[in-house]
Order: sequence, then structure tokens, then C-alpha cells
Amino acid sequence: MSHLRVGLCPALSTETLDALNTAGVRTVVEFVGADFEELSQTCSVSYKTLQSIRRLLLAQNSTLPINGADLYDHVISSVAILSTGCKSVDELLDGGLYTSEVTEVTGVLATGKSQLCLSASASVTLTAQQNVLYIDTTGAYSSHRLQDIMISRESSEKDVAAALQRLRCIRIFDLFDLLSLLERTKTSLASGNDTFYASLKLVVVDSVTAVVGPLLGGQQTDGHVMMMHLARSLKALAVEYSVAILVSNNQVGSEGGERKPALGVSWAHVPHCRIVLTHHRPGDANLQPANQQDTQRVARIIKSGRQETNISCTFKIDETGICN
Repeated sequence: MSHLRVGLCPALSTETLDALNTAGVRTVVEFVGADFEELSQTCSVSYKTLQSIRRLLLAQNSTLPINGADLYDHVISSVAILSTGCKSVDELLDGGLYTSEVTEVTGVLATGKSQLCLSASASVTLTAQQNVLYIDTTGAYSSHRLQDIMISRESSEKDVAAALQRLRCIRIFDLFDLLSLLERTKTSLASGNDTFYASLKLVVVDSVTAVVGPLLGGQQTDGHVMMMHLARSLKALAVEYSVAILVSNNQVGSEGGERKPALGVSWAHVPHCRIVLTHHRPGDANLQPANQQDTQRVARIIKSGRQETNISCTFKIDETGICN
């Protein structure tokens, strides 16, 4: 909290400052919020002098006001909604993946996390015709699978070839290398020298657990610090450059036998939205639609700033990726 001092503004002389301090007003906040009619009588400083000091202090310490229409235009110009390639999952996410946000998909093995990442990448490069940076930390990325998804969506060979050119996959198996890559990505976005980054709208990290998990627990002392460094890098990339971030995360067991996303409570605040994928359990009356097949899976929101938590949808995985 900034204290009043001589020289803060021309009218704030030593005598005026002493009088204000005697009246119990010592900080800028206390001064600006005071009743000037009462304060003028208490400290014997003219009302006009107090007003002039206040105007200068507000000009020096207040942020510039933002017009509501200008703020709306800024949001519209900086936020885009990218489809995951599955209508039901898009509806669950209130439209899809939002730029300037980090979306996390979590689940146990073989629930469809990587398939959702590939499906979203195909949708962004093929339909939205925007670029995708796919960071593979597990070796699960398959260009053949991505190509099959695109072809099965009734796209021409020319469109598929163009879409594949819009995606760069980089394999990284070390957290320090991942942090260096994110910094290079921000530098490339800021410079504008690489045309690929000029149209970059989605960054996929599949998965964060693979590079962060080995540094947590046991005798590791710096793992938590490095994880928070990664969190700041991802959020800065998303917000500063209007990019959507999609990360996958594993699940671990907890007390009571229930499973929860890995990386703990500290990581939980990082994603703006979290969905958990599970296998469809036949006989669960809370899941819709009622047609229950072995190939069906469930996506459920566990954190969101726009949707209610614990709402869910079903989807399946086929040659087109994830679908209704």
C-alpha cells in the first residue's frame, strides 16, 4: 500500500502531509476514500487543495477506464472456439476448446485421451484450416492414425495433404526440453518470422504426466517447482498469444479407491477446464443416451468456468476419431 509523502504531487507539502497524518490519513487509499468535507475541517486544509491532490493521485495510481464495447471487441477478436471433432464433446465444453485457455483431458489407460487429442488436431487443421503444434511425450502420436481420421471424414487427398502440412509434431521426453520448446514457441509467435506460428491456434501436450511425474515424490526436491514453471509457461502461451492449450493427464488412485487426476492439488488450478474420460459402465442410469455398447465411453466435466460440473456425454472411437 503506497504511503503519502512529500513530492508525490505539487500540492502535497510538508505542512499538508503533517496535517493529514495527524488526522490519521497516511496512505493513498485512505486519502482517496476519505470524506473531504470532514477531512478539511479536521486537518485545516482547504477543500480545493484536497480535491486537487486527489485528482493527481488518481491520475498517477489508477488504471485507465475501459469502455465496455472496447472490452467486448477485444474478447471477440482474441477468443476463438475450436471443435474437438465430436459434437457431443463440443457441447459438453460449451462449444469446444477455447483459445486463451488450458483444457485438460484426464483418464486411465485406453479411455481415449490421445484419440481426443488427435481428433481435435484433425478438426483444427482440416476444418478450421489453422495450425497445430503437437507435443508428444509418450510416443503415442501416429501420423497414420491422424491421416486415417482425416480421410474417413470424407476429405479429398488434396485437403488431407494440406491439413497435414498445418501440423508439426515434436517428440520430447524431458521436462526441461519441454520448457525450452515452449519458450522457443513464444519467441516465434512474438517475432512473426515463421509463417507456421502466424496461424497457430492449438498446442497439444500428450501427456504432461509423462514428463512431470518422474520428478515428483521420493527424493526429488525440485519437481514441484518445475511443475509450476510449466504451468506458468502454458498459461502465458495461451493468454498472451490467444492459443488453445490441450493437455492430457493420467489418473491415480486415492483414498477410498476412487481415482483422481495425477499431479496433485497444485496442478488442479492450472487447467481452466477439466474433463475426465471413462469407459461406459452398462446399467448406469445417469448416463445418456440409453443405448449402451462396449465401444462407448463417457466424458464428464470436473472443472469449468462455464458449465456445471459432473455433467457428461457419451462418445465412441471409430475410424473418424471420437464421435457421437
